[in-house]
Amino acid sequence: MKPHVYKVSATILALLLLACSVGDAAPVRKKLAINANKIITLAGPDIQGGTILIEDGVIKAVGKELEISWDTYVIEAKDKVVMGGFVLAHTSDGLDRENENLPEVPFLSTFDSIDPISAYFEDSLRDGVAAMLVLPGNNTLLGGTGTVVRPHGRTVEKMLVKRYTGLKISLRPTRNTSRMGHMQRFRRYMDDLKHYLEQYELRKADAEEEKKPFDEEIDPRKQPMVDLQEKKLTAFIYCDRAADVPKAVEIMEQYKLDAVLVLSPDCYKAAELIARKKLRVILDPQLIVWETNEETNAEEMKVVPLILHRAGVKFAFQTDVSQYGTRYLWYQAATAVKHGMQRTEALKSITVYPAQFIGIDDRFGTIEPGKEANLIFLTGDPLDAKTWVDKVMLAGEIVYEKAKDTRLKKLLEKPGPELSSDEDTD
Repeated sequence: MKPHVYKVSATILALLLLACSVGDAAPVRKKLAINANKIITLAGPDIQGGTILIEDGVIKAVGKELEISWDTYVIEAKDKVVMGGFVLAHTSDGLDRENENLPEVPFLSTFDSIDPISAYFEDSLRDGVAAMLVLPGNNTLLGGTGTVVRPHGRTVEKMLVKRYTGLKISLRPTRNTSRMGHMQRFRRYMDDLKHYLEQYELRKADAEEEKKPFDEEIDPRKQPMVDLQEKKLTAFIYCDRAADVPKAVEIMEQYKLDAVLVLSPDCYKAAELIARKKLRVILDPQLIVWETNEETNAEEMKVVPLILHRAGVKFAFQTDVSQYGTRYLWYQAATAVKHGMQRTEALKSITVYPAQFIGIDDRFGTIEPGKEANLIFLTGDPLDAKTWVDKVMLAGEIVYEKAKDTRLKKLLEKPGPELSSDEDTD
């Protein structure tokens, strides 16, 4: 009997060990239901006391008194506000290094330079950001292409949402170049590209006429600019001052580009042109500008998002990690609302509109059937400074919990009592 007892005991032990190991892992659920105190859908009215049904990471239904099947795992968030995760339409943070040296490098990609272990991504997740477009900086003429990532994952491949997204064009002159010279350099590049494509098409036509195979490919260094002209890529055009906006419009119309403008604070002066052309824009983190009235010599406050909002412009907010307030997207939206912007529009400017600008609005931005379950659980109103991000869900998986955030705990823990000199001596 002893050998038999031994076999049974070993089997039970193995099962217990397996159960323990499974218990430590994050549960993978096919069906989920979230019961929330309030759901901010941004696809319709807010839902008080509502439920979100999720299957395989995709939202199946949202509403009140929904039927929950027996095999659904229920997340009780009846004291939380749930909304779509924030979306950042433009950032150059999170790279191991930026390309700020070579002026014409459209073939470079931030995919090759994103640093998954950067504290920037950890902070972004903690702040409720669900996705972001990482683009080259503003100090190059043709800076290269961007990458849309989630701020979660050990590799860029795990973080990836959308590769090869957007191409940066900066109208700010560099290397002691005048603005005239900077624009001339851009036009010369485009003329050279046009000549190259004409010659390419001639060689292709000759091959077809001679019934010869033609396997020549477009120069990979030029391919992104070709894709830009074919509207396979969106141009993100940085305007350093208001006078650059008409130049950006000229470039868009001459070369028939699909574009989003990345604006400096001074560009509010071009609000009328931006509205008339129905341009999409990303605002600088500095939302308030003080200027001296030349007639009265008085200081006047210009609220950039309010001016553009009243002009009928759709825009997305941007962050600045070097300052406390502007590092948060909710703070940018709250600042705009404080000065008179309509609340729903401000919330859309950190969710819906940026998702549209970077081409991921089929998955992010709103809570509605068919969208991925990319959600944030908040302890209160999203524009209240006292509100915390309690949980973040990406594609139906909880990837952040404030209760398990050890770094945040260390930051918030109260310092221990100071030792007296006698105790210190002992």
